[in-house]
Amino acid sequence: MNGTIKSLDDGDATGLIAAEDGRTVEFCPADVLAYDVPSLAVGQVVSFELEAGRKPKALHVVVQRMRRPAGLREKRIGAAELRYLGFEQQGNIRHYHFEHVVPGEQKAAFTVHADLELFTRRHVNLQLGPALCLRLLGERLNEEPAGTGAPSVYTLTDRDLLAYQASLPAPKVRHGFKRSAAAAASPQAR
Repeated sequence: MNGTIKSLDDGDATGLIAAEDGRTVEFCPADVLAYDVPSLAVGQVVSFELEAGRKPKALHVVVQRMRRPAGLREKRIGAAELRYLGFEQQGNIRHYHFEHVVPGEQKAAFTVHADLELFTRRHVNLQLGPALCLRLLGERLNEEPAGTGAPSVYTLTDRDLLAYQASLPAPKVRHGFKRSAAAAASPQAR
């Protein structure tokens, strides 16, 4: 099924999809392909499967790339793309594999090592691992001067997770409490 992202919470990447059949369905980042999480935006066209139930939920959400009509030239010639290829795990270390594709150049392979203990210590969801590694690789590749051979192996550090957490919006503060309607109407509550 196809649809368009109707709303998106910047804090945790949950949102709503306006499905092509008129329904509005919820999704969460765990249901989005990991390498598509950073490219989520309101208005983005996505495909997904629908979970059955009283309140349907979108599963296996994939961002649809816009196709160019034949004959039109790419405005950003040489635009690079990082692709997530999967991971291997040895003990408590997860090795995330990526491919850097630049049109007209040979593909470059990158690996990011991540100690799973960091995710536990910083209370970061393991599902965010590929997105955090993409963020790290994007920053590192932008820092490398053109023409220098960038290293092909990186390590996700505690500092990287702290930087990610610092970039999140502050949690909403709740003041006071709500009383139930029955408690408010009760003479003992006054």
